[in-house]
Amino acid sequence: MVRDSIIRPSREKFNKVKKRFAHEQLNRTILLFLIVMLPIIAIDLAGRQEIIPIPDAIVKILEWIIVILVSFGGATLFIRLTINLIAGKFEGIGQPEERILFSKLYILLVYVLATVIVFLHIGIGIQNVALFLGLTATGFAFAIRDVVLSYIIWFMLLTKKPFKIGDYIKVGAEEGQVKHIGMFYVVVDASPDTYADYTKIPNKVFLEKPIRNYGNDKFFSSFDLYLKSVPTDIIDRLERIREKGSALKGADATFYLNSDSDGVKITVEFKTVYEDRDILRDRFMSMMLQELGQNA
Repeated sequence: MVRDSIIRPSREKFNKVKKRFAHEQLNRTILLFLIVMLPIIAIDLAGRQEIIPIPDAIVKILEWIIVILVSFGGATLFIRLTINLIAGKFEGIGQPEERILFSKLYILLVYVLATVIVFLHIGIGIQNVALFLGLTATGFAFAIRDVVLSYIIWFMLLTKKPFKIGDYIKVGAEEGQVKHIGMFYVVVDASPDTYADYTKIPNKVFLEKPIRNYGNDKFFSSFDLYLKSVPTDIIDRLERIREKGSALKGADATFYLNSDSDGVKITVEFKTVYEDRDILRDRFMSMMLQELGQNA
C-alpha cells in the first residue's frame, strides 16, 4: 500500500509533464507554421491587389508554395493531434515495436495523402500522380536499397516473429537477450544484469545467418569432455558424476558416454535458464575434472 501511494503520484506527475510537453510541441508547430505562412500570404495578396508589382510567374510560384505549406502543415498538425489517439488504439496489440510500426505507417499515409492533394491542386492528373509516385519510389528505393532492405527485414522480424523482446537468441557468434528490435539494428545484451554493454546486430544479418532462439525460459544446453584415456572403472566414475550432478542446486542434467572421430567423451546435457548456463557448465566441468583426474 505504501509503495502504491508513492508510485501513483509519481505516475500522475509524469503524465502531467508528458501532456504539457506534447502541448508545448503542438504550440511550437502552429507558431512556426504561422511565421512561415503569413509573410507568403501577405506577398501573394499584395500581388493580386496590385499593391506591389509582382510578375505572374512569381504569383503562381507563391500559390504553389502556399498549397504545399498548407497541405503538409495541415498534415503535420493533424498527425500531432491524432497520433496519440491512433497509438492508443493499438495499446494492447503485439509488441512495442509493432505499435511503433503502425504509427509510422499512419504518419506515412497522412503525408502521402497530403502529397496527392498538392499534385491534384497543381493540376497533375491521377494517372500522372500515380506514375510520378511509382517512379519516385523506385528511384528512391534503388538509391537507398540498403536502408530499404533493413526496413523490410525489420518488418519481417515484427510480423513473422522469429524472436521477440526478452528472448535469448544466437546469431552467428553473437548471442544474448533481445532488448530492442529497431529499423536498422537489433540490440542484444549478453549480460542483461549490466546496462553498459550490449551488441547492435544489423538487420541484414538475420537474412544471412541462422537464428537460434533459446526463448525466455529454461532451454537445453550441452557440452563434451573428451577423455585422454578411458579408465577401467569409467562406469563407476560416471555414476559418481551423476550423483554429484543431481545434488547441484538447479541442475537438471544427464551424463553419458559418447564417441566420435576425435575420441571417447562424456556428453553433458542440462536444462537451465540463459543467465545460469555458464555457471552450471563451470560447476559440471570442475566436478568432472575432479572425478576423472588425469584421464580428462
